[in-house]
Amino acid sequence: MSILREMYANTQFQSDWEYKELHRMLSDAVENGFVEKVRVIKRNRYFRGEQWFRDKETGEIYSLIEPEERIRGRWARVDLEKYS
Repeated sequence: MSILREMYANTQFQSDWEYKELHRMLSDAVENGFVEKVRVIKRNRYFRGEQWFRDKETGEIYSLIEPEERIRGRWARVDLEKYS
């Protein structure tokens, strides 16, 4: 199982605290070399703040979208096949 999936198992945040806590854990994982931030292949025009993170061990990539007024934020595995 990916470290990214273990950090947060849901796809939507129930509170701003959950988002901030995941963001903190991601920063720690990047700093410690387990995860790397990668370029978003195709940005969604509605979610300007989207960030992608790759688990260095499994290669899985997850998308992080910060909560905004109209959405609760999002954390989901990226399916790279749909971008090929």
